[in-house]
Amino acid sequence: MSGTRLDFDSNINLKKYDYYLIIATSFALLMIGLVCVFGVWYTYGLYMDDPGWQNTIQYPAYVNMMNICIYPFVLVLLLALGLCIPKRIVPRTALIKATAAILLFTFISSVIGGIETGISFILLMSIAVQAVVLVLTVVKSGALTFEREGYLIRIGSSLLHLGTVLFIFDFASMRDSVYHIPIFWIVTLLMGTGTFISFYPSGISRLCNKIALR
Repeated sequence: MSGTRLDFDSNINLKKYDYYLIIATSFALLMIGLVCVFGVWYTYGLYMDDPGWQNTIQYPAYVNMMNICIYPFVLVLLLALGLCIPKRIVPRTALIKATAAILLFTFISSVIGGIETGISFILLMSIAVQAVVLVLTVVKSGALTFEREGYLIRIGSSLLHLGTVLFIFDFASMRDSVYHIPIFWIVTLLMGTGTFISFYPSGISRLCNKIALR
């Protein structure tokens, strides 16, 4: 009886844990979207006053302002995604402690090297974690547990998470790099493939079975 009650309580706590992660992720995405809309409106005003404003001191000031505005919400999104995916590999308590340590190092990086350095640090950490999860998913590691069953759905979910983090990394840290566009197309491939696999797992399975039978 006590074992059943313990399992029931654990399930309730897990549901609350996942619910709060969904709320945090949705809030972060909403705020990032609003900041982007604000950025479009703000740059439109600058352009109307001076079409060549990007070649003036206003441009670096604008970039710095946008980084400050979006930094906390990118941080919330990455921490939420980090707490969501790796909980399949390590216990939640250990995961929360590790996330706190990453947050501390991110803050130190931001103080020493600036906001962009802090964002780049946590993004690279997130990319590494998501890449490991994707590999473990593909090889069907028993260390992973998912909210939904199905091999293809799991792969689709992992691709979407990795693509999301890479997308943020590309625009936050690689916008002036020669690799900006290639990374963007990799992100497009990851998210497009992940979305397709997540929505049509049954159809893909049937197609693969037909090909195998031939």
